[in-house]
Amino acid sequence: MLSSSLEQYLIHIYKLSEQGQEIKSSELSTELNMPLKKTIQALQRMHFQKYIVYLAYQPITITDKGKEMAKYLISRDELIDEFLDILQLTNNREEEREGMKQFLSYEALESVERFVCFVRQYPEIINRYRLYSKRKMRIKILEPLPEEE
Repeated sequence: MLSSSLEQYLIHIYKLSEQGQEIKSSELSTELNMPLKKTIQALQRMHFQKYIVYLAYQPITITDKGKEMAKYLISRDELIDEFLDILQLTNNREEEREGMKQFLSYEALESVERFVCFVRQYPEIINRYRLYSKRKMRIKILEPLPEEE
């Protein structure tokens, strides 16, 4: 699997390739605000994993495997964002999003997807959830987080 930084590179390469743009490592480095050396290392890793074809002084091309992975990553990110919207999670949203991206299994993401699709089909559920979450809960499952010293 790809690290989160390699995921960013792959998604960016995919989007540029879909626009028909020629992709150069120096331009990619600039656009992602990363040092050229780190960008080249990332490209070499993705080339080794067969997500892209990277040759020095040649435009970068994305493989079919890379396209499939990029599509999955984009859809996963959109799913997580929609799920966090449903939960009305605003505090530490980016950290929560990154944690979910890194640690949820594909099976767990499929369950999240079923829930999100269910909520889409029955939008009144969101309204009921919002009313419910505004009230003081009488029944609790989660114990309070102990304070750190």
